[in-house]
Amino acid sequence: MPATRVTVALNAKQSQKAPLLVPASASPDPSSAASIQSLVFKAAQSKLRLKKPSRIYVGGTGEELITEADWKSTIRRDVTLLVSAGEEYVGVKKESVTPGEANPECAVHVLAEKAHVDELSVTQLATAAHTLPGIIHAVGQPDLHPGNKFPIGAVFVSRKWVHPPLIGGDIGCGMAWYKTTLSRNQVDGDKGKRIAEKLRGLEGPWRTQADREAWLQDAAGSCSAGEEWDQAVGTIGAGNHFAEIQVVEESCTSIDGVGPHKDDVILLVHSGSRGYGGSILKKYTTESHISFEEDSEQMKAYMEEHDKACRWAKANRDLIALRFLSCLEPGEEAWDLGRNIPNSVNLDSAISGVRAKMLQRKVVDIWHNNVERVKWPPCPPTGSTSGAAKKTSTGLIEGGESFQDYVYVHRKGAAPTYNASTNLPLDILPLPGSRGTPTLMLKPVFSAETCWGLKNALSLAHGAGRSMSRAKALSSLSRKYRDRNLLEPSGAEDGTWVVCDEKDLVFEEAPDAYKDVHAVGEDLVREGVAEVVGWCKARVSYKVRHERR
Repeated sequence: MPATRVTVALNAKQSQKAPLLVPASASPDPSSAASIQSLVFKAAQSKLRLKKPSRIYVGGTGEELITEADWKSTIRRDVTLLVSAGEEYVGVKKESVTPGEANPECAVHVLAEKAHVDELSVTQLATAAHTLPGIIHAVGQPDLHPGNKFPIGAVFVSRKWVHPPLIGGDIGCGMAWYKTTLSRNQVDGDKGKRIAEKLRGLEGPWRTQADREAWLQDAAGSCSAGEEWDQAVGTIGAGNHFAEIQVVEESCTSIDGVGPHKDDVILLVHSGSRGYGGSILKKYTTESHISFEEDSEQMKAYMEEHDKACRWAKANRDLIALRFLSCLEPGEEAWDLGRNIPNSVNLDSAISGVRAKMLQRKVVDIWHNNVERVKWPPCPPTGSTSGAAKKTSTGLIEGGESFQDYVYVHRKGAAPTYNASTNLPLDILPLPGSRGTPTLMLKPVFSAETCWGLKNALSLAHGAGRSMSRAKALSSLSRKYRDRNLLEPSGAEDGTWVVCDEKDLVFEEAPDAYKDVHAVGEDLVREGVAEVVGWCKARVSYKVRHERR
């Protein structure tokens, strides 16, 4: 009997692999399972530099090889064996897939050429697309990077199925831009430091629970999640969340009257549903049950809470902006509500007035982590005769074509190309890098060449995307910058002042830990799905400030 050729790969980084010949003397019978396992472990140690291999999974299914029967049924020519140092299988386990519903032929597209994409993220993208039920289209944006089990910077389109883990725990996370009355004169150079010093009183619970509940009322009713979670409304949170005071350095005239103009000072807020969204994900998913079929009771219950978390996240961004504006524009009476100062104003009336005022300041507000039900495939709006989509009463998504049906677009770290409430194309959306690096202004492009948004799944990159894990960034960048203060500009006249009182976060979120935002933007332009119509540069980047209360 000839030797059997298999591939040995690292479970944690599946792009690292090596061939292995299993000799005939170690054929898969009960007496030889231990010897084959030993061969695989030795190959992982010598060829892949894995120090302490302890578990082996079958690539594509996630089945762990434990018993002799497992080995006997698995060892065959060209099988891939994933070796783990103890961590769980990276990917979607076969037992979580409903038989007969997966689509192993699902199209998978990665819109990256200049921006580097880690092979593990591509593996995660393809694994999810080919094994989860109902997936018909999957897209990796140029900012694609690995997540825990599912990639970030990804879009999945499914028919008749919703998959909460493809959205993640921070349901409703997104970004909003707000205009300010500041001039660039007030924030350029060393004046940025003075602005940074003004940003105080932004941490901790905002006012009373009764006040928070009033703030969390919108046209759809209350989106209050209860005091446990509502205490965090109006706060940025950890990780990659931030608020930045930016100056518009360039702005294309095509967005005049809509987007910010050159030299405008604007506030970019990036935050989500804080712990509330994570509690929803935990409530509705288990290791073996991560997908809901359309019209099932579980799916209806999940979507109800998902939509509520999205509304909560939007209210959170608005309240963060209000608290910042109360520091930046102290003479504006409307922003007084942002301060934690008790008063006897009619709260409902005050909130109504503030919301109207903020609506005038808001440029755009988008969700990056959510699922939306849209018509598919996309088609040109009624009356469109050119490559650029036009705003019409029927909108871009509601094209009215008889061949369309409804699908669920899942985004985890991806920006929509349309306004969810109107179904009309967005005029502008932000593509931030990391602190101190530019934020590009994108305009989505719809054309026959991209099948009116099908190519990019009606989505664009949401940022530069990580190029280093947090652990690697902390380890390497803390050494690289041990003699430099990363909270101050590095000699640039109009650099960025950083407010971050978490030492580890300073290195984990350093620009070096992210991809080049220009490369990400160039990939989107090359793919024909977006135009770069301007860019901004942060003068102050705010993460967290520890203040005595």
